[in-house]
Amino acid sequence: MLIANPRAGSVSSRTRDVIVRALQADFKLEAHETTRRDHAIELSAEAVDRGFDAVLAFGGDGTINEVAQPLVGTDVALGILPGGSTNVMARSLGMPTDPVEATSYVSQHLRRDTQRRIGVGQINERYFLFSAGIGLDAEVVRRVEEQQARTGHKSDWVFLKHALAAGSTEYRGSEPWLTVKVGDEEFKGVLGICQNAWPFTYFKKWPFNACPDARLDKRLDMLVFGRIRTATIPRVVRSVFTQKAGHAHWKHNRYWHDVGDITWTATIPKPVQVDGDYLGNWTEARLTHIPHALELLS
Repeated sequence: MLIANPRAGSVSSRTRDVIVRALQADFKLEAHETTRRDHAIELSAEAVDRGFDAVLAFGGDGTINEVAQPLVGTDVALGILPGGSTNVMARSLGMPTDPVEATSYVSQHLRRDTQRRIGVGQINERYFLFSAGIGLDAEVVRRVEEQQARTGHKSDWVFLKHALAAGSTEYRGSEPWLTVKVGDEEFKGVLGICQNAWPFTYFKKWPFNACPDARLDKRLDMLVFGRIRTATIPRVVRSVFTQKAGHAHWKHNRYWHDVGDITWTATIPKPVQVDGDYLGNWTEARLTHIPHALELLS
């Protein structure tokens, strides 16, 4: 089953038709387009119930996340055809970012029956493939989604504009409102980012290095910023775009690597995102790692 999101950044009817024809040459294919949020979850669940071998997600990271939800814990494989504006998951896997080239890549794995079983993160009832966040990053996602709904416009510069605006206003100088607990240790802060894979995201060709040691073959990494100050924002920006990523070990921050169970508690509802999609404002969450949970055509 091919599930395409026609509203994703680089999904067009022409490209979809090319992909459909290419897949139909080798496989029995059923193609669908999503019409609303979470529609891809419903279609993917139907594919599982009907015994499909694989579900291919053609869209951005949010579409891929939705398609993956019913596939976790099954033998139905996920194939990624990048059609978004950032395509974090495809790029982190080293896949072609052109959707037609990615179709050839996925088709080869289907013909050879070669898959890779990966672990996923879970935040409350939602699975995530590469990231979950609470606070500033999720606020940026919320603002970008609102702007896209109004204007249809979405780009790396739009993300940067909203990140600087939110970071220099409501999150700058904020008192700690987030408590993160890992094992017997607690840490309070103003921003929380959890990663199941590296990187957190990209700005154009540059990876955003929030949790520098996160890897898909490990468990979860968790970064908490204890505070955000105006004077340190340029230093943070420099750090997250370098390989050293020293921010992870600054004295006012806390970083955990390769952990399996995390809890978040916020004093007031704060925005939460998974794989770049805004989920709403939450006050608490539990994050766990589920090993060997998803068959991936990669």
